[in-house]
Amino acid sequence: MKDQVRKWKNAHLNVVPKPVIRHVALKRMAARDFSTPGIRYKIASTQEELRHAFALLERSYVERGIAGSGQIRMKILNILPTTTTFIALRGDAVVGTVSLIEDSELGLPIEQVHAEDVARVRNRHRKLAEVGALALEKTERRSAISIMLFNMLYRWARNWRRVDDLLIGIHPSARHFYDAVLQFRRIGATRSYETLNGAASVPMVLDAAGAQMRFHRLYSGKIIDRGAGLSFYDLFCAPSDRFDFSCHPDFRALSAATSPLQQGDVSAMVSDLARLEGGLAETEIRVLQKYFPKLNLTLTDATRQPETSHAW
Repeated sequence: MKDQVRKWKNAHLNVVPKPVIRHVALKRMAARDFSTPGIRYKIASTQEELRHAFALLERSYVERGIAGSGQIRMKILNILPTTTTFIALRGDAVVGTVSLIEDSELGLPIEQVHAEDVARVRNRHRKLAEVGALALEKTERRSAISIMLFNMLYRWARNWRRVDDLLIGIHPSARHFYDAVLQFRRIGATRSYETLNGAASVPMVLDAAGAQMRFHRLYSGKIIDRGAGLSFYDLFCAPSDRFDFSCHPDFRALSAATSPLQQGDVSAMVSDLARLEGGLAETEIRVLQKYFPKLNLTLTDATRQPETSHAW
């Protein structure tokens, strides 16, 4: 029944003008409390925070029927300095998470099902990154936390990592919001993640630099954060003290990608992942050697063949 309702809704949204979708979405967002009392936003900087973020992601996927228990696991890609995991904390509990996965020798998760679409974007010689691993606790899904996490990710991608294009694979039911409101552009056909119970995915891309100009044109003066008197444009683009980037080494100055994790955390997580996956692939060892030269790894440690990029 839910799938039928969703298909009916999507079919009708296909003929609704984008300005109408934006108007309704902004009105709904304005009813939320963007101060998100009791919530702290930061970059995951410890093994414990990363594990809690992925535990939340797994619970979310299992609850939604996207994956079975034990199916969603951290990968080597997730502990590289080119991946940044953002978390929302209520006290010490991780109640929301999203990740920015920059292009690397291991590729991007979205390429598992949208390889040709990503290749066309990559061939434009722009810096790519993927938005992925978004999850919220059930009790927080009607809050503004998801928007604030995306806000934090966008600021980090644009201002610190200098990402040109943000890629995302989203369920068709969310396409109209990402298109009309967040200004993503569709780049390919809907496909299914066979490893995620056939979950449908639409590939989309956001010009990170151009988005700021479009946000100003579309949203300047349209207040959605009533408490602070901020428009959608201000919320995403004006200076803000709501997000804690300070635990990351790249916070003070632009540099090559650096990990916020301590060496001991990296070593322990690599050992755990190698055990769970039955070893490391040669490509994984090469990229680990590049970013973590102090790790005691050699190519002779490779014990399995490289895989297609994983879902997360």
